[in-house]
Amino acid sequence: MEMLDVQKTKQECERLEDVWKVLSDATGWLKSRGVNVPSDIYTSLRGAKVLINLCKTYPKLEDLTPDDVDAHAGYCVGCCGADIVTRVRCELRNIEDLLVITATNEAGSKFALELQEKTKRVWEPAKTAIVGAAG
Repeated sequence: MEMLDVQKTKQECERLEDVWKVLSDATGWLKSRGVNVPSDIYTSLRGAKVLINLCKTYPKLEDLTPDDVDAHAGYCVGCCGADIVTRVRCELRNIEDLLVITATNEAGSKFALELQEKTKRVWEPAKTAIVGAAG
């Protein structure tokens, strides 16, 4: 893994942390309104946060193994090998989907649509970075 790739990966994880924050805030908002948020959302949020921090601070990302990444609970265990960014993205997409469903059922479509708009905006920079990194 080149130095530039490591830098891009760490930047991508910082952007994904912004997505994580929006989803975490939405989870808290739902909980504060008495919505029964599925416990696996919390598990996945915790796992994604640990992986984001690992991505941002691990000295040699190329030395991470699939077992290192899969040691953290979530929806996407076993799906992404040692690719920490793909794993975090998978976790966050699953959390987002479940939160939108939960919000629609428990808090109404207005909040669910607002959540979708907010997450769409916060995903945009991450998507741009992926396209830029591929090019």
